[in-house]
Parts: sequence; structure tokens; C-alpha cells
Amino acid sequence: MNSELEPPAFASAIPFTDRDAMVAGRRRASISSYRAIYRMSTRTILASVAIICLLNTRARAGSESANTLPAGALKSSPSMYLRGASSSAIRWQAWSPQTLALAQSLNRPILIDIGAVWCHWCHVMDETTYADPEVAAALNSEFVPVKVDADERPDIDGYYQNAAAQLTGAGGWPLTCFTTPDGALFFAAGYLPPRPGSGPNGSGEANSSMAPLLKRISQVYAADRAGLEREAEATAEKLRSTSSPDAPAHGGLKGLRAQILAGLAASYDREWGGFASGSGPRFYDFPAIELALAHGFYGHPEFTAMALDTLKRIAAGGVFDQLGGGFHRYSTDDHWLVPHFEKLGYDNAMALHAYSDAYEASGDPEFARVSKLIVGYVNRELLDPKMRAFYSHQDADSFKGDDGSYYTWTVEEVKRALRPDEARVAILFYGMEDATARAPDGRIVLRRAMSPEQVAARLKIPVEEARRTIARASDAMLAARARRKTPQVDRAVMTDRNALMADAYLTASAALDDDGLRRTALSDLDFILGHMRAPDGSFFHVWSDGRGRVAGLAADQVYLLGAIVDAYQFSTDEKYLVEARKLAAIILKNFRADGSSLLMNRETEDASTVIEQSPASGQVFYDMPTPSVQATMAIATAELALVTGDASYTKAADELMASAPAMAGSMLSNSVATVGLRLEYRADGGAIVAVVGPHTDARAAALWKTALASYRPGKIVTRIGSDRGAAKAMPAAVQAMFASSAEKGVPLAFVCAGTACATPVGTPAKLAAVIRRFGVQGNDKTTIANDRPALARPPM
Repeated sequence: MNSELEPPAFASAIPFTDRDAMVAGRRRASISSYRAIYRMSTRTILASVAIICLLNTRARAGSESANTLPAGALKSSPSMYLRGASSSAIRWQAWSPQTLALAQSLNRPILIDIGAVWCHWCHVMDETTYADPEVAAALNSEFVPVKVDADERPDIDGYYQNAAAQLTGAGGWPLTCFTTPDGALFFAAGYLPPRPGSGPNGSGEANSSMAPLLKRISQVYAADRAGLEREAEATAEKLRSTSSPDAPAHGGLKGLRAQILAGLAASYDREWGGFASGSGPRFYDFPAIELALAHGFYGHPEFTAMALDTLKRIAAGGVFDQLGGGFHRYSTDDHWLVPHFEKLGYDNAMALHAYSDAYEASGDPEFARVSKLIVGYVNRELLDPKMRAFYSHQDADSFKGDDGSYYTWTVEEVKRALRPDEARVAILFYGMEDATARAPDGRIVLRRAMSPEQVAARLKIPVEEARRTIARASDAMLAARARRKTPQVDRAVMTDRNALMADAYLTASAALDDDGLRRTALSDLDFILGHMRAPDGSFFHVWSDGRGRVAGLAADQVYLLGAIVDAYQFSTDEKYLVEARKLAAIILKNFRADGSSLLMNRETEDASTVIEQSPASGQVFYDMPTPSVQATMAIATAELALVTGDASYTKAADELMASAPAMAGSMLSNSVATVGLRLEYRADGGAIVAVVGPHTDARAAALWKTALASYRPGKIVTRIGSDRGAAKAMPAAVQAMFASSAEKGVPLAFVCAGTACATPVGTPAKLAAVIRRFGVQGNDKTTIANDRPALARPPM
């Protein structure tokens, strides 16, 4: 996994220090999380007392089978993480039913190492623990060692994260799992040094280092395999049994919305921004920021202030790459100063969406600046120039033993790279003089410690001169940094990441008035639609070696649906609406659990393994940290209802949220913010903007462009030809207005919220004002074209 500055004290009762672990303690069933971290790596509770006692008391019972494992099994793997382990002395195997069958035929337990190419402590464990000759010999002779890429197989990762949390409280990456030959977990840990005292600063004990642990597990497996299997089966049974819902939030969906919003306000850190409290790691919580921004729009400016303040604070911190753009994975401290330096595609997609929305909502050019820097980073490092699809992430490390030095500096390096006047300005502006932010190796993490105005006042120079000097210094430092060895990029193309990024590019294209971003997003979605479709019409998770792989993951389908609904709005191309309706039908038919509205992964090649046996659960309501799959699907189907007028989508959206009060009510608000966002749209959103006029008419194009760029949470934009036949495609509320205004012969824009509609407008400025005001906090008294009173909005 990843580290802070101090190494863990390995023990059987290490306190949780990450927010997700604390959240787990607040509900009956622990959940897995893409952001779970501990004080250094996973900092886990290594095993239950019963298992530890068992391992300490059993004697060795003979030697393992002499059968050998297949060599070079990962050499041609599509996963960069797995290929990186192919030269190891350990004969790593890939996860598959065939590997489980091999373990059963050899009568060996399995060690499953779950990590990712961007995971610093996964690299450390590979370079130390798994490079140890004694560890390698034991794994090859007495176990079946399996490597799993958490990004390529989020279903496997999710299962074992949840199982480890049930068994020992372990979580995060690397996740070290010991299982029976059929994959049932009986022991879980995080980072393990090779032997006692060999970890950082001499850490590691007999029960928390790999070599003695392998020996004990081998002994117990030989002497009492049945005992281990009983423990493993008990854990598997917990996962197979759907946990009973928590007490539902008082007042149903309305009460849940109020509870989430109240919790969000209570958790806001007024000193440093963000939605957490106390010291320790901080995550961006972009869904929570989006919720605060949305609720603020509908008459609650204190929430707007929370969102905008948080976005400014994190963009000024070391967690944002001040020179090259893009967000690092998370902050190791509560001041947003020192990050873990890997950059994940989904973090930057959510960031781009949030900063673009913030710019639309506020008009503050700072948010446009950050949005452009994110786009610059993604275009430079994560966008495939030929496929026009996005890669998944970038590593933190440039070389063995590194931890983000590509991004950090010393004062001497700055002085060598810049002229004296530039260096003086850069050292002040980037916080390299006082109270510096230090990476684990002591190098300085850049942050925006001063504004240009403050630099100018400090050096007694004109503000414009300070701005120009900052720009020159930044360009020169970026050029100098480019001569360093760049951290590797994982070139895997993943459907869920691409859908999130394409959606963010569409939003940014309107906010920044950059049609190139729109074209990039549509090209990306066209690639996914054209190359990654499975035979049943759903979509594969990952594209590699010229074909799609890993079918049946719900998140891929749901995020892609949301993106192509938006692609229809941003392109007016009917093909995207056709694709959206087809995919929505597939999700609602094939990805809902039997007898339930809960979404779940469908059967894959793991149908005969423990992975397939886990049921649908309330985890689909949680942001982990990508948006809740269940709530995102509800948002997408509600949008389809607005676009098409098809009431079946409204029914589906309601069904998807029906169990939210019981399953999400006990969660911290920043973990169910997308649920809150759907409820916000349900209560206040649902506006539709219909632009009517010939597609060749520049006036209609200007109205459409304004509609897309005007911030209003939950709005849908459609563009319709001016003939009466085209009007049949409009929602019913708009059709009546169109009929009353059709004789005017000029492009018009119609804004409706609920069953009420504003007077049609013909200029971009008036349209922007109507989108901002109509139906918001008592401003819904605008009448329709024939001056009849506006219809009352239906109760929510």
C-alpha cells in the first residue's frame, strides 16, 4: 500500500487511522474501499486471536508436495503490475479457476498478493520481502503464489478487501491473503517485511513478517487443514449472507437527504477544508464537494462556500502538481501538504468535473486555471494519441527505492535551474523558504504558499512583474523536471476510468469553451463503444493486446451509461441516445440482483469460485472513492426519463433508490455523497433546457452552447429542430410551449422544472439567467409564453 513518515508498529491491536476503517466500525458489515490506508502501509490487525494461537502451537507435519509450479506464468500478462513480477524468483500465477484447480491438485494453500503498479509499498514488498530467497523458496515449494492487479480485477480486490475486513480488519494495498485451495480466506495482512526486524526502522515481529509466518501456516495446514478450512468457511459464509440492513433513516428518502446534508456540514473542516476531522490522511471526496456545490445552488450559500473553499485549499497544496498539473492520490496529512505521489485517472476525472462545475457556478478564474492544468496533465500523460482513449494511472516512483522524487525539489536545484531573480520568486511562491512541506526523503513538496500579490509585496516589485516572473520560473522548472526520469504510466485502458474522464471532458468543454475537449471525449467514447463491447451487449473492463478483457463488472456499465447520456446532450447525435437506451436495458435486466433493485457484478469466468458466491450488498451505495454505482445509475435513468419522456425510467430510478434509507443511513455523509446528490436532484433538480431551431442556425447554436455552460445541478439539455415533427421528441411540458411559440420563426430556448416552464427566451444572456433562477428559491413565478400562471411544481 502506501506510507506516511513513520513505520507501523506491527501488533495484533493496531488502531485504525484511516477514515474508511473508522467508517467500518460504525456499521455492522465492513466494506472494501479503494482509498483505505493505514499509518504506513495497510497497518492491519494481522489475525484473530484464535488463528494466532493455532499458528503458534501446531508442529510441522512433513514436507509439501515436490510438484513444481508453472514458470513464467505472468510473462505475457496484459497487466503491467503482473508482468513486473514475471522475472521474480517466485513462480507467481495469475488468478483464474485453473490456478485454483492447480492448488487443489497440489493440496497447497494459496498466497494472494493484491496490489497495483502505482502502489509504492507494493513495490517495496516486491523488492524486499518477495526478493528474499527463503521467502521465495517457501512460496514455491509449499504454496501457490498468486498476483492480482487491483485495477484490472476490482471484483477480486473488492471480495478480498471485504473478506479481510470481516476476518481481521485488514484493508488497502498491498493486501496479503492466505486462502484454502478454493480461495476461501483464513488469514489476511498488509505489508509484511521478510523477517523479524527487517522492516523500516527495524519493524516486524514473528507474527508480522513473512518468513516465520509462511512456516507457521505451512505447519498448521499440514497438521490441521480442517481447522483452517472451518475458519475460512466461516468467513466465506459471512460474505455469502446478505447483511441485514441498518435501521432506516428517519423519514425515508427525504429524511436521508436531510441527514446526509447535516452530516456533511458537521464534518466540514473550517480550518483546512474538506469533509473530515482530526489528524491523519485526507481524501478529496469530490462527490461530497459536488453535493455541497449542488445544494448551495438551490439556496444554501454556506454549502457553496464549503465546496469552493475546499477546492481552493487542495489546489494550493502539495497534493496538486503545481508545475505539471493533476492531483496526486491523497494527502498524508490534514493540511493537504504532502501527498502520496501516484496519480490515478479516476481522481483526476472527478477533480476536473468538480473544478469545471465550480468555475461555472462561481465564475472564479482560479477554478478554470486548475481545470486547464488537469487537462494539460491528462492530455500529456494519460491520453493515447492514436486510440484517443485514456490510460488508467501513473506511478509515484521513477526508480527502485524512489518515493515521488520526480515531483520534489531542493533549494539548490531551483537555484541551478533558474536565474537569480526567478529563483528568489519561485522559492517564496512555492513555499520553499519557511515551514516547508517535506516528503519522506526530506525533499521539498511544492505548494502555492503565497499569492502573486504577496510575493510582490515581499520583494517590493510590481504585481505584474511578479506574475511574469512566476510564469517564467514555473516553465523553467517544468523543463528541468522533464529531464528527470518520468514515473511510468500504466497504459491499460479501462472502461470505468474512461467513462469518468470522458464525462469530465464534456463538462470542461462547456465550462472552458474548448470544443477540442468535447471532440476528445466523444472520440474516447466511440472507441469504447466500438471496441470493448461484449457479446451480450455489455462492456469489458479493460482493453489490452487488441481485445477487451474481464466482462461483467457493473461499474463499467453504469459509468459508461452516464457518460453516453451526457454525450447525447453535448453532441445532439441520436446514436448516443440509442446506445444509452440499449445499455440501460442491459443493466436493468442483467446487473440487478434477483428479487432486489441492488446492482451487482454478473457472472464472469469466476462463476465457480468464492468471488461469484458473494451477494449483492449495500456497498453499491458508497463512494469508494468513485461515485456510488447505485446512485449513479439512478441519476442516469432519471436523466433518460427527462430526455425521452419514458416513465419507465422514472420508475427504475425510484426503485434503485428505494433501499437507500436502510442501507446508506448509517454511513458518514462523505461516503454516500452521490446518494445525496441523486436525492438533491430529486428534490430540486430535474430541469430540462430545450433549444429549438435549425442546426445550421448560429443563433440556435449560441443558445445550446449557453445551456451547456450554465451551471444548474441536475439539468438536461436537448436540441431540437424547428419543425413540428421534431417537437414530438420533446418532453410533454415543452411540447405545449413549443406550439404556442412556433409561429415566431426564431430559435428559442425553453426551460422547464417539474411541470412548470419559464417564458421562452431567444438570447444567450436571458437563457443563462433563466437557467440560474427559474424554480430556485421562490424565483419560479416566470410564466409561459401565453402569460398563463406557471404551474405549481409537484411536491417532492
